[in-house]
Amino acid sequence: MPKALIFGTGGVGCIYGFILSQAGCSVTTVCRSNFAAVRDNGITVRSKIFGNASYRPTAVQTVRQALEHGPFDYIVVTAKAFPGTANLIKEAVDPSTTIVLGQNGIGGEKEYAELYPGNVLIAGVVYLPVTQVEPGVVEHGPLERFEIGTYPPDAPSRAKERCRELSDLFRAGGGSAPVFDDIQPQRWFKLAVNAAWNPTTALTMCDDANYLRSSPKAEDMIRKIMKDVGKIATAVGYPDAVTGQGIEHDLQRPKGRLDTGGKEPSMLTDVRNGRATEVEAILGNALKIGEERGVDTPYLELIYTLAKGRDYAIAPDERWKPIARHG
Repeated sequence: MPKALIFGTGGVGCIYGFILSQAGCSVTTVCRSNFAAVRDNGITVRSKIFGNASYRPTAVQTVRQALEHGPFDYIVVTAKAFPGTANLIKEAVDPSTTIVLGQNGIGGEKEYAELYPGNVLIAGVVYLPVTQVEPGVVEHGPLERFEIGTYPPDAPSRAKERCRELSDLFRAGGGSAPVFDDIQPQRWFKLAVNAAWNPTTALTMCDDANYLRSSPKAEDMIRKIMKDVGKIATAVGYPDAVTGQGIEHDLQRPKGRLDTGGKEPSMLTDVRNGRATEVEAILGNALKIGEERGVDTPYLELIYTLAKGRDYAIAPDERWKPIARHG
C-alpha cells in the first residue's frame, strides 16, 4: 500500500487526500487549525464530482509527528507557496520519496530541487474549485484536473515512471492527473490566470464576476496582465504558453458566472481573513524573471506593487508606523 503525506490540509489537500485514499493509499495529513476536527471526525467531502463522502486520514500536527506513519512514497505539498516551505517537509523526505507540488506560482520548484537533489520532483497545475467551509468539511465544484510533469522536464526515466505511477493512482481514485513531457507551459498559463485574477479581486474585494461588472475596462485589464505574463513566458522559451486564444477561452469562465454568481480566488479569501498572500509566488517571481530578461511588463509591475502594499497592511513589519494625528 503506497503511503502519502499531505502537507497543507486546506481544500485542495483534503480533496487530493480523498482521491489517494480511494486509490488505496495510506494517507497522513499535516493539519493546523482543522487538526481536532480531522482527528475526531475525518474529512467530509461534498462534491459535484465525487458526491457526498468522507474518509479518515491519519491526522498529525507536525511533520515530525508524521514520521511514525512513514516512510512516505509521496509527499504532496498543497500548502501556500511561501518562501521556505520546502524546508518544512525535510524530516519526512527519504531517498525514495517523490515530492509532488500542488502550489500556485512559478519557479517554486527550484527551492525543492536544491534541497532534495536526489529525489523525484513532480510539479503540478491545480484546477480544483474547492472551499473548506468549516474545519474538516470541504465543498467541491464540477472540475478536478491535476496536470503533472517532472521537474526538470528532462528528468531521468525513473522520475518519468514515478510521474506515470502518480497519474495512475489519481485515476484509480476517481481523479484526473494527465502527464505532460514538459509541464512548464501549463504552469505559465495558470500563472497568467492567477496573476490577473488573484490580486485584482483581492485589491477590489470583488469576486471575479462582480469585478467584471464593476467597470467597462475591467475585462481588458485582465487581458493586459495575462499578456504581460505571456511575454515573460515567451522570453524563457514558451511562446505558445499564453496565447490570445487561450486568454479569451479562459475569460469565458468568469463571464459565464455573471448570471449565477462569481468565484472567490484564493488571494481574495486570504485578504478577507486577514492572512498573508502568495504575492511573491504569484507575481514577484515572474516579475523578477521578466526583469532579468529585459521584458517590459507595466501591468504586471503595477498590480504587483499594489498587491505588495495590500499584503504589507495585513502583515506589517517593524518599519510600520501608525497614521500621524495632528491636533
